[in-house]
Amino acid sequence: MIAGMRNLAGVVVLVVALVACKKADGAAAEGAERGRCYGNGTCNQGLVCLSDLCVRPPGADCAKVAARLGGLLLGNYAPPAERDAFLATAEAECAALALTKEEGDCLLAATHRNTLSRCPKVIGVGDCTRIVPHLDTLRTDPYLVTTADKLQSRCKNETPSKAFETCVLAARTLADLDRCVW
Repeated sequence: MIAGMRNLAGVVVLVVALVACKKADGAAAEGAERGRCYGNGTCNQGLVCLSDLCVRPPGADCAKVAARLGGLLLGNYAPPAERDAFLATAEAECAALALTKEEGDCLLAATHRNTLSRCPKVIGVGDCTRIVPHLDTLRTDPYLVTTADKLQSRCKNETPSKAFETCVLAARTLADLDRCVW
């Protein structure tokens, strides 16, 4: 009986030691950060495969990205409070999306607000697919050219700011659109 308990104790010690070794190894799961890449050379979303190891690529400089977007989307004459709010929101959105250095470099290289659409991830810009349908709901006369028509036309050719989108979506009448700054 005592010999059987010693054998059982030995097995338990061996299992605990093996589990401890495995955990001490620190090996991450395949495809996860610091784990081996999948067989096809890919990793989980947000990671890249380098030397058969999944790693997080360097991040964008979100403060620089926010400042660049502020210049493109707000222009030079935005009130300081509006600019500060935009910068804080854009920097937070950049961090939340975990923009990579390459994605950030694309935004930094944009020469005009309309060239932002060439980048894989864009922050701080409005979404015309949300703006245009809302403008349609504000029309009262299909034959009268209104502010809504002019804004829809601009949306086809220009990139609106997120603040503009927010303002338009809050508008309940055509008169409300007069407060919205592109």
